[in-house]
Amino acid sequence: MSENLQWATVDLMGHAQTAGRIEMAGGLLRVDVPEGDGYRTEYYGMSAIYSIKLVSEEIARAYAHRTIDVMSFDAPIVSREQHIAARRQFEETESLLRQRIFELERRLTAVNVLPPPSEVDNE
Repeated sequence: MSENLQWATVDLMGHAQTAGRIEMAGGLLRVDVPEGDGYRTEYYGMSAIYSIKLVSEEIARAYAHRTIDVMSFDAPIVSREQHIAARRQFEETESLLRQRIFELERRLTAVNVLPPPSEVDNE
C-alpha cells in the first residue's frame, strides 16, 4: 500500500457498508478492512459503489468493527413453548371474536337491519 494512506467508509449498492484503508487497484477499489491485528482485503468495482467518505483512521476502524453477531437461520426466534402459548392465546381471542360476531349478527337480524345470514356465510 502507498505511503499516502486514505481511510474511508464505503457505501455499496444493496445497503452494504464497509470501512478501512482504500486505494485504486486496476479499476477496482481496494479496501483493507481492519480485523484484529491485521486486515481483510476486499475489492469492489466502481459500479458497486454508492459513495465513499474520507474519514480519519479512528473513525474507519470504529466503523469497520462489527457489533452484530451473525445468527444462523435455523435458530428459533421464539421457543416452542412461547409459540404454543401465543397460538393458544390467538385461538382463544379468535373464538371470542367469532362469538361476538355471531351475537351481533343475531341481534341485527332480529330487528331486520341485516338480512339473515346465508349458508355460505357460515362456512
